[in-house]
Amino acid sequence: MESSAPLEDPAGILRRDPGHMLGAIQAFPQQMRTAWQMSRDLTLPDRYRAATSICVLGMGGSAVCGDLVRAIFSDRLTLPIASVRDYELPAWVGTNTLVICVSHSGATEETITALSAALEQRSPVAVISTGGPIGDVATKVNLPRLIYPNETPPRAALGYTMLLLAGLLERGGFLALDDAQVDEAIRAAEEVARSCGPDVPVASNLAKQLAWSLLDRLPVIEGSGVMAAVARRWKTQINENSHSAAAAEELPEATHNTVVGYEQPETMRDHEYVVFLAADSDLVRNRERVRLSMGLLKASTIDYRRVSIDGNGRLVQASAAISLGDYVSFYLALLYGADPSKTEALTLVKTAMGEFDESAEAPSDPVFSPESGTDGDGRLM
Repeated sequence: MESSAPLEDPAGILRRDPGHMLGAIQAFPQQMRTAWQMSRDLTLPDRYRAATSICVLGMGGSAVCGDLVRAIFSDRLTLPIASVRDYELPAWVGTNTLVICVSHSGATEETITALSAALEQRSPVAVISTGGPIGDVATKVNLPRLIYPNETPPRAALGYTMLLLAGLLERGGFLALDDAQVDEAIRAAEEVARSCGPDVPVASNLAKQLAWSLLDRLPVIEGSGVMAAVARRWKTQINENSHSAAAAEELPEATHNTVVGYEQPETMRDHEYVVFLAADSDLVRNRERVRLSMGLLKASTIDYRRVSIDGNGRLVQASAAISLGDYVSFYLALLYGADPSKTEALTLVKTAMGEFDESAEAPSDPVFSPESGTDGDGRLM
């Protein structure tokens, strides 16, 4: 292993974290606890409780809670639930669909547009936010709402959004979940915080070890069942906190296509690292697919590691794995010399979209036809 000095100095770690992302990551268990208690005071009208499907609106760090709640509680949710990351509502969303709008800022343009459509067609709508325009609308028209503290960037507020969403669904009668199960999940996240904190040396700190393994490589995170949703969370955290490319793969699907791609390009083999997230809740046949995948990776000389997440139930396992991934992304940011709190590219896109005039004439994109070819630069002719 390379010199691990950059991750062995707790004081130095804090100095390289001017935006205090580490504190936000450490707050994950407490966010869960606060959010669950907030949701206990929510009452949903009968019309909401009579819904026949659930649609979760959101983007980025606000949207991931829908994926995770659906995966964690797939064995006990009584209604189908889908995440919508777009301006438009799918046609199946109607007056019997409970639409849950999740927006950290309350100003996400895609979410506002979809929310407006849901209100126009008179779907029952609930809001999870820190406030903003969406929070104002929820207050004005008296929508059921869970408003949490605006303390962190959206991606670092998952403890709030995930447990507020789960709590809302429990209040609606769509999910069986009790205090004891939530408490156990919180303890699991707290244990990760203890074992992966900045004062724990690399030799006994799994998050720091994984950060070193991922440095200067393309991280590919794989999982099945609930860990497939967690793998996507790892991917987006590595993107935003570490300022690094990353990919997420879902099993068993990855063994129907991804495994064939291990062969090429050969030049990538030293620059890719696969992390398999494994849990007690994984199906036995998916565990075998992980074993086969690792064998194929070894034959292709691509490095990998299987990370086993134990615990009593999917919520416990997911909470521990989410927390671990957050720490990995934080330490990887420091190894790259990046500020884990800054996301300048996102600010650039948001500013440009705010200035975008969709009515202005824009150059047309080339249209492919069977008779057309491409020139030497790959442009359609």
